[in-house]
Amino acid sequence: MARKSIPPIVLALGALICAPAIAPVRAQAPPAVKAVCLATSETREEIKSHHLLEPFVVLKSAAVAISSPKNKAEALSAKLCRLGDEYVYEIALLHHDGRLVHVVMSAVTGKVVNTRISREAPPRT
Repeated sequence: MARKSIPPIVLALGALICAPAIAPVRAQAPPAVKAVCLATSETREEIKSHHLLEPFVVLKSAAVAISSPKNKAEALSAKLCRLGDEYVYEIALLHHDGRLVHVVMSAVTGKVVNTRISREAPPRT
């Protein structure tokens, strides 16, 4: 006579093997590094002690990098910030067509790290 029941040990092993696949997966994303911007009084000291680029130089460089022949960008502000172990400038630029652009540039090399358009240009009529 054939046995039709499954032995408990087989059920336990099957449950152990399938449990990770059934359990909800929680993605562990690495924590986002948040920029900590320095006060104006601290900025001058950090530029000198870490041999960083001057804000005016970075502002001009960002305006040139974001401008196009038909649409110039004007630098509005620059803040020196720490992004993890790196110093960066957060720069706000305004295109002549009305777009507001935020650029993050390395304070050591002057290279663009990130660009974000926060407001699209208004539609032309």
